[in-house]
Amino acid sequence: MARRLLDLTRTVARAGRLTPGAIDRTERAWAARLSADPEARFLVSAGPRHLLLDGAGAQTLIAALESGEELPPADLRGAFSPWKTERQRRADSLARRLSLGMGEDLTALLAAQPGRWTYLNMAQAQLDAARLKALRAGGARRAVAMAHDLVALERPELTRPTEPTRLLAFLAAAGLCDGLIYASRETAEIAARGLESPPPGRLAPPGVTPLPTPSGADADDAAEAEGAFVMLGAIEPRRNHLAMLWIWRRLWDELGDAAPRLFILGRRASESEMVQDILDRSPMAGRIVFERSELSDAQVAGRLSVACALLAPSFAEGSGLAVAEALTLGCPVLAADIPALRAAGGETPEFIDPLDLPEWLEAILAYAHPAEDGPDRRGAQLGRLAAWQPRAWADHFAEVDDFLEEIGA
Repeated sequence: MARRLLDLTRTVARAGRLTPGAIDRTERAWAARLSADPEARFLVSAGPRHLLLDGAGAQTLIAALESGEELPPADLRGAFSPWKTERQRRADSLARRLSLGMGEDLTALLAAQPGRWTYLNMAQAQLDAARLKALRAGGARRAVAMAHDLVALERPELTRPTEPTRLLAFLAAAGLCDGLIYASRETAEIAARGLESPPPGRLAPPGVTPLPTPSGADADDAAEAEGAFVMLGAIEPRRNHLAMLWIWRRLWDELGDAAPRLFILGRRASESEMVQDILDRSPMAGRIVFERSELSDAQVAGRLSVACALLAPSFAEGSGLAVAEALTLGCPVLAADIPALRAAGGETPEFIDPLDLPEWLEAILAYAHPAEDGPDRRGAQLGRLAAWQPRAWADHFAEVDDFLEEIGA
């Protein structure tokens, strides 16, 4: 079997973010798995330089990043990266200290490590024809990439203007690989429409890592969301925050401070100016609608575990990680009736057309104030939740391993 070379560039580049997204969690899960393999290596590219880590180095790096604690001071090279945040500079520097070797010539760097290699890119990033050519020249006999989220190629109005161009470049490079892993059926279908001759592929949705149980200050802090509704994820057009805020404006007009509370957990992304204006200037902001960004996993888990329900009214998603994480914590979910969220939630959530605002309002009120003499919709979902089982990472790994064996990787 060929030695594994996992690309960890995204993990280091996004070191400044406390809450990893679905793609980040996939790359880290693979790093945790392969770090136990003494033959595996891990590639990090920062600017023109590339470096390789062994399993022990990757394990130390991931543990430091996931701890949320302050990283060691940046080295001299890191100090001269003014376009990066302080935590990114420190992460780059830590990776360099842990590396087996580094240099600007990727081919020579890999060639210095003997053996046949299978390059794994599980983060839908840092993939282009030049990188693949250099890796193959250095000894990579197979290259396998994972496609997570290609929605912007067919719904460009729901994302930032540069995203379709970036994804087209990724898809072109992915077509040069020896195999493709797909996070969802929808992603596989979009790739099939975008590639004239796609390489062999396999559907292997990522697993779900349970969020950590909050304790101490995190638990006390999370109590603010008890009985409230929660939205989780970056604030961007496809997440449909605006529709929920229109609903909450009506609740504010009719009920004032007695209205159900809404917590929006996620950073502000581009193309969401109207949502940001409401969060900044509406009289309901800070009264019944609250914004929380850059929360740790434990802080997110704390709020979900005491919430009335998670609201996921997205128009499109590459995966339904937020839905799966909420259900794993025992939090009911009201979700948009779209394929990615149905795949993530199964039969447990209630699904509503993302454009059917009257039904969303009715469901929100039914969950906030169950009728004494009518059906208890939230109670019924809690009953279904008792049988909920998140997807195991072992299933994902087994499916990918089978595929790698199939293509000789």
